[in-house]
Amino acid sequence: MWPIDCIEYKRDGKVLTKEEITRFIDDYTAGRIADYQAAAWLMAVYFQGMTYEETKELTLAMAHSGDMVDLSSIPGIKVDKHSTGGIADTTTLIVAPLVAAAGVPVAKMSGRGLGFTGGTADKLESIPGFHVVLPEAQFLEQVRRIGLSLITQSGEIAPADKLLYALRDATATVESIPLIASSIMSKKIASGADAIVLDVKYGDGAFMKTKERARELAKTMVGIGNLAGRPTRAVVTSMEAPLGTAIGNCLEVDEAVEALSGQGGRRLMEVVEAIGAQMLIVGGKAQDEEQGRTMIRDLIASGKGLAKFREFVRAQGGSSSWIGKRSLTKAPQVFTAVCTDEG
Repeated sequence: MWPIDCIEYKRDGKVLTKEEITRFIDDYTAGRIADYQAAAWLMAVYFQGMTYEETKELTLAMAHSGDMVDLSSIPGIKVDKHSTGGIADTTTLIVAPLVAAAGVPVAKMSGRGLGFTGGTADKLESIPGFHVVLPEAQFLEQVRRIGLSLITQSGEIAPADKLLYALRDATATVESIPLIASSIMSKKIASGADAIVLDVKYGDGAFMKTKERARELAKTMVGIGNLAGRPTRAVVTSMEAPLGTAIGNCLEVDEAVEALSGQGGRRLMEVVEAIGAQMLIVGGKAQDEEQGRTMIRDLIASGKGLAKFREFVRAQGGSSSWIGKRSLTKAPQVFTAVCTDEG
């Protein structure tokens, strides 16, 4: 009766075992379970939910459905960062070089854009010559040498998530916290980091519309990460308005350089400090948030963060001659739009 009994168990609110969840994910990834059966199972999860233990096992099964990146050859505590996304969210471009400059290795795999927002990889590709696709050996060597590399995610990382996400999108089961959490965390765990920091957004420009739902998602993902042996922390931040003042791949790179030069906007830098402090804590460089925030500010003031960004760009083939001298943006005509009304 497999996989019907697995669907029935979850439909009736029973707790699934590790073996049942692993077998279901393995069979679906291998094509031994039909889409309509997987859709029925997803709908049962949507309505019945999952325990932390179930969600952890689902996450691990999805993570192990493809390649597991091995970062053990890189000394130190490797820390990854993930944001649930939003408008003008350039934090990775700012935080990654700052944390790397503090001595915490950042070996990051980032995705392309989702919907109308550009992904970190898309933003970096606006730098002339920058390569976001690197052989694994070069990726690892670069992190060992300069403490930072950022590439696009391999198609073999968590293939079960890719299949299930497409099915969730087609069956109106996207908005399930266990399914969202396992989707995000499976990719993070498969990417090989020792510790994970999450930026969970809420508001009009975010997937989670309320702070309460964002906190619930953050709590679930932190629980999964910790149960899986990856120390995980989360910050819950507002996306009620664009985080920065620039929207667009090239413009956001310019804004990141401005931020690393000490000219970042208040809202953007508040999130940068919050995330950076948590990354320094789990990376063993800061004792608490206050010390972490102070270290982030000092790395900006000393110019070490900007220097690490320049080194990072050069290492991946990008032009760095413009950094600190002029903007990357090359629009032939520029004008400032001024709002004449309040609001």
